[in-house]
Amino acid sequence: MARYDFHAITITQITQTAGVSRVSFYRNFNSKEDILIKALRGDIEQHFYRTAQSGQLTNHRELFMAIFAFVEQKGDIVDLLYQNDLSHIFLAFIRECCGAKPESDNDTAYHHSLNMGVCFGALDEWIRRGRQGTAAEMADKVAQALAAILAKW
Repeated sequence: MARYDFHAITITQITQTAGVSRVSFYRNFNSKEDILIKALRGDIEQHFYRTAQSGQLTNHRELFMAIFAFVEQKGDIVDLLYQNDLSHIFLAFIRECCGAKPESDNDTAYHHSLNMGVCFGALDEWIRRGRQGTAAEMADKVAQALAAILAKW
């Protein structure tokens, strides 16, 4: 995406560059968007694992801090998504890692969806505005806003 417009990149180009067959591609991915989502998910899983191992994921603020720090760390990739009008891929990624799960009961699903919506809304605007402010400042703001919402839930 740094060299070519995402929408102009073909599956054939991807498979030739990767040295794999189209069959292998479709065995592992549903679309070229799926590649990006799975790559981001793998990166954030490693990031969250390291953060959790250090004992830093015990409340909403720390969760948001981990997400904003991840976006700060992967800013070049996130910027490419936004430059190619692919923020919906970033939303799908956030939904996959933080959103409601099918097996969740309704209250848990709504709670996770609320977390995801508040987090994505703030992340999206932070990214669009050039990531002004630190990850810690944003995590504080989002955690405070969510706490106020949940207090009235």
